[in-house]
Amino acid sequence: MRENTNDVSKNGEKVKTAASPEKKKERELPDWMLDKTTVNELKFCGAFTQKHPLKCIGGRFFDYDGLVDENALRAEVYCMLRQGVWIGLSKKVVQIMDALRLYTYSEPIPPDMNFIQVQNGKLDLNGNFYPRKEFCQNRLNICYDPNIRNGAYYPERFLTFLMELLTPEDVITLQEYLGYLLIPSTKGQKMLFLIGQGGEGKSRIGIVLREIFMDNMLTGNVHRIENDRFFRYNLKDRLLMVDDDMQMQALSSTGYIKNLVTAETPIDVEAKGKQSEQALLYTRLLCFGNGSPKTLYDKSKGFSRRMIILTTLPPPEKRIIDPYIAEKFITEKQKIFCWMYDGLLRLLANNYRFTISDRARQNVRETMQDNCNITEFLEDTDRVMYGENYRVTSSKLYDCYTRWCEDNALTSLKRDTFVTWVKQNADEFHIKYSTHIPNDGKNVRGFTGITLAHLY
Repeated sequence: MRENTNDVSKNGEKVKTAASPEKKKERELPDWMLDKTTVNELKFCGAFTQKHPLKCIGGRFFDYDGLVDENALRAEVYCMLRQGVWIGLSKKVVQIMDALRLYTYSEPIPPDMNFIQVQNGKLDLNGNFYPRKEFCQNRLNICYDPNIRNGAYYPERFLTFLMELLTPEDVITLQEYLGYLLIPSTKGQKMLFLIGQGGEGKSRIGIVLREIFMDNMLTGNVHRIENDRFFRYNLKDRLLMVDDDMQMQALSSTGYIKNLVTAETPIDVEAKGKQSEQALLYTRLLCFGNGSPKTLYDKSKGFSRRMIILTTLPPPEKRIIDPYIAEKFITEKQKIFCWMYDGLLRLLANNYRFTISDRARQNVRETMQDNCNITEFLEDTDRVMYGENYRVTSSKLYDCYTRWCEDNALTSLKRDTFVTWVKQNADEFHIKYSTHIPNDGKNVRGFTGITLAHLY
C-alpha cells in the first residue's frame, strides 16, 4: 500500500515529509466574550472587579491598599483580556480601562482624621486597633503589631541618630511633626524645615519616611508648587511632600504654599491637558536644606508664622559614615511608626500646638529678619527713637532706612513696600500711622511715636 506522504523534489532527490497535523481545536471563549471579536464590557468589568475590587475616585483607581498604579492595572487587564481577544488587543485594553472608570465610579471618600490605615487594618486615635481593611485613599506600609507599642519599644538606631542630629527639645518637635503626617489633616498649619551645613545625614529621614508612606509621599521641589501649576495636581491624596535638597534661591511668590499649609477648603489644581478642578489637599511639607527659606516679595508674617525651622547640630568628630544606615533604620520601621504615633497623640492632646523650643523660635525670627530687614532697622536705637510725643514723615523714615541698608551692605526694599510693612506692623512697635505730620508748614503722611535719632 502506498504511504500517505508528500514527496518534494530537492536537487533531484525525493524528500519525504510528514503528513499535516490535525487542525487544532478552537479554544473555549470566556463567558465575557460575545464572539471571537466582541467583549461584553459589563460582564468583563464585573468579573475583573470580583477578583480585584476597585473604586474610581476623581478619575483615579483605588483598592483596599490605596492608590493603584495604572500601569500595573493596565497590565492586569491585558493578561485577562488575552484569554479571549486575539486581534486589536492593545486598543481593547484602552477601551476596557475607560469602561472600568465608569463601572467603578465612586463619590470622593472624605478624609478620615480619626483612623490611620495600615496594611492589616486600622488604628484609631485612642490606641484601639481594628484588624479589618476597608477602602481608603491613604494606606501606610506598616503591618501594625499592638504588642510593640504596648511593650517597651525603642527604635534604638534611629533615635540615637536623631539625638546626634538635633537637640532633645527639637527631637520632640520632629516627633510631633512626623506623627502629624499620619492623618490627613492640616489643622497644625505648619511646614517643617530641617536646616544644616551638610553632611549630617538629615536626608536619611526622608528614606525612612518613603518606606513607611510609599505612594502617600511625593518627592519634589517646593519651588515647583508656586511655579508649576501642573505639579500641584500631584499633591492630590498625598499625606506628605519631601524636598530633600531645597534650592537656595528665594521664592518669587508664596500664596499657593500658604494656602496648602492651612488648607481646609478645596484648592484649584490642574492636570496637563485637562480642565482644572477643586481638590481638598492635605499634603504637609518637609524640607531639608543648607539654608533657611527666603522670599523675594512676601515680607509679611503670613509665611514665617507657618514655618518650623530646626537647625542640626555639627556631626560628631569621630562619627563613622555608614552608607547602609538608612537600611538599618528601615528594619526598625514598626517601632519608628509607634514613636511617630505617640508624637501624634501628644500633638492632639495639645490641640494641634507643636512643642517649639526657644532655639527653633529664634530660627524663625532670624529668617524673618533675613527676608525682611525692616525689623532690624526699626530695632536699631542708633537710628530711631520711640516716644509718645515723637513723629516723623514717611519720606524721612524711608531715607534713613535706605542709608542704613547701604551702611550694612543690604538691599533696601521699595518705598511702597517699606511704608506698607511699617503700617501693617505698627502695633508691634507701639507707633501709629498718620496723615497729619507737620512738615514745612504742611501736613504729610508719616508715623507718630517714632522719630530719627539724628534729629535729637
